[in-house]
Amino acid sequence: PFPESIEVYALASYYWLQISFKTAREESGAVTYFRENTMSGKSYKCLLFIIIFYLLELLRAGSPAAAEPANSSLEQPITICILDSGWNEEGAEGWNYLDNSSDLSDASGHGTLICQLLEELVPDARLIMLKCFQEEVENNSEENPLVQAIYDSVDEYQADIINMSWDSTLEDPALHEAIQYASRQGVCLTAAAGNLSFQTPLGSRVYPAGWEEVIGVGGVNVEEDGTVASSVWYLSSEAVFVCADGNYKEEKGSSFAVPRVTAIIANYLEENPLAEEADVREYLKNQAADAGKEGYDTTFGWGYLKE
Repeated sequence: PFPESIEVYALASYYWLQISFKTAREESGAVTYFRENTMSGKSYKCLLFIIIFYLLELLRAGSPAAAEPANSSLEQPITICILDSGWNEEGAEGWNYLDNSSDLSDASGHGTLICQLLEELVPDARLIMLKCFQEEVENNSEENPLVQAIYDSVDEYQADIINMSWDSTLEDPALHEAIQYASRQGVCLTAAAGNLSFQTPLGSRVYPAGWEEVIGVGGVNVEEDGTVASSVWYLSSEAVFVCADGNYKEEKGSSFAVPRVTAIIANYLEENPLAEEADVREYLKNQAADAGKEGYDTTFGWGYLKE
């Protein structure tokens, strides 16, 4: 392979100028050289070398063999920002938006479990924990740390995917604006479609999964024989785009279905780095196994995804 061209061109050009000036002074003087533009045989050879080398570099740069494969080791890993309760892992990357520090300690353990599941499913991904709450998201639109965390996911961490394993019944305009900003920048956003509870009874619309920019993920139970079954535990709504297994380490909820879908998206983006959100959604729909009524339904969405 050819060496890097910039250094070679610089050295060759310097060598050519030195020879040209020296020859010009020796043969006709500096004034005559500039007036008549005289060049010695050595100068012509050096200039010819520069031109040939430059053309060869252009040919090499334009050849298909010179291009790096999409999944080469030089490519950056898929970056996933997790907006959650923290991560109890030494050396974890991220930021605490509650007290504006690097303390990612996780009292509830929720964010830690989400990250552990992602580590199992996509071990090569770059995981960044952005701690935005202690135990659960508060329905409070004032000084919502989630808003700044989403902007930072895009601008500071260059996230490919933002994982939001939580839901809120509050339709926060500032949060939605941040979500829209991330979507416009090409970031894929996944969020929990919710669990059935006193706070989210049947018919509840939850956010951010309920916004069109977000891929809402519902939870399901998976039997030992692989059969997919619904459960009264999970909230059925139009926020469900696809569904996945909601069980992990004795815990249960659509929270744990989200990272499974996030991992599928991460693997897809790794193989298809130029894919847009519409491509991702179409891929998920094609990969999903219809689990309820034919086509879309509010319990399973477009179907069940197995990581």
